[in-house]
Amino acid sequence: MKSGLTGDWDKLANILDPVRMRKKLSAATKRAGANAVSAVKKGIVGGEPGGIPFWPLREFTKERKGSSKPLIDHGDLLGGITYEEIDIDTVWVGVKKGSRSSSGGDLADIAWVHEYGALIEVTPKMRAYLHSQGLHLKPDTEYVVIPPRSFLRATLNDGEFREGLARTYLKALKEHFLP
Repeated sequence: MKSGLTGDWDKLANILDPVRMRKKLSAATKRAGANAVSAVKKGIVGGEPGGIPFWPLREFTKERKGSSKPLIDHGDLLGGITYEEIDIDTVWVGVKKGSRSSSGGDLADIAWVHEYGALIEVTPKMRAYLHSQGLHLKPDTEYVVIPPRSFLRATLNDGEFREGLARTYLKALKEHFLP
């Protein structure tokens, strides 16, 4: 018995093609990664990633670096922010372990300290060094506190940014199903 269904079967086969769908989703994931890197960098430069202002620098730090902009000295951190496609619908965004700053430090470690903050125990050697640089700690100061200045989480959790991601994938799906 012959079916009475008619239509553009080639078009349907093209729409249902899993290889074509994977290519569309992979392209959307790469766009999402590139957009995330751009948004993170924009947030750092503007000092308000995801609309959340950075904790201000201390006067000593401003004087020492010659700027009041957190996270920006030589552009090493900005240059280290990247993305990598993990799967067709998963992208990693951040600073890769082993990336080096111009002074040789591991940018991933530096990024982690900025993202989450740090509590650093003051050693006699550190106290003497800071004193020689003009920062005179109180005798009872046991720790130096570096406050968190989230640039990744603040950006990637921002509602407006997430809506942009959704639009990226929606566009890819529309291109696939409604060519």
